[in-house]
Amino acid sequence: MVDQASTLEPYAIQFSSTGKASRHELPPEAQTVLFEVLDILAANPDAFPGRTRAISRDGNIRLYLHPSPALQVTFELDSARKVLYLLHFVAPKIQVIKPVFISYSHKDALWLEKLKQFLQPLEDKELIRIWDDTEIRPGSDWLNEIRIALESARVAVFLVTQNFLNSTFIREKELPELLEAAQNRGCVIFWIAVSSTTFEDSLLAKFQGANSPDKPLDLLSEGEQNRVLAEIYKKMKLAVMTD
Repeated sequence: MVDQASTLEPYAIQFSSTGKASRHELPPEAQTVLFEVLDILAANPDAFPGRTRAISRDGNIRLYLHPSPALQVTFELDSARKVLYLLHFVAPKIQVIKPVFISYSHKDALWLEKLKQFLQPLEDKELIRIWDDTEIRPGSDWLNEIRIALESARVAVFLVTQNFLNSTFIREKELPELLEAAQNRGCVIFWIAVSSTTFEDSLLAKFQGANSPDKPLDLLSEGEQNRVLAEIYKKMKLAVMTD
């Protein structure tokens, strides 16, 4: 038995008893997202082709997966009556954390710290796990630790300066491996123009920069630097949430 909770055009929204009970068990952040999603699904049940899949033979019972906060919505579509029956909701506690590898020249360590300040909220939300070579423990096999981090990276960030491009280790090890990972296993590339460089003659030339190489960070005022880094944060958040 279902009881009508609300009506949204062109589809009416109705909750099953299980759907009604499971909705109240959702954490507050998932409930907020839920109502936004329901507004969109009510207007167009096919609005999220990449996040929704049929789980019944006739295709009427569907599962919607929201990336962050993690949320699963099971609903049944009655096209003849223009009704969405909401069957069940769950907010999975397990969320995939994307490893982020930051490649930089040690001469540009101040830019590393500035970038990490802007990415910290994504770590706090457990969307990403930042790795750079400051994570290497004293006395450990540093080359092996870098190799492991390179192999597990889902996102690669390059802080591009002439120091970066002139680094033999970066040019021959980190850069080729991460760009190959982008091609073969979908690693997302963010390269940030920190200063004016000769990037056109590097392996990065065929990749779109996260900011304009014509307006690198070190030519901007501090306020403009913060604005650009905040935009890069938004781009990365979108990338890790839709991956």
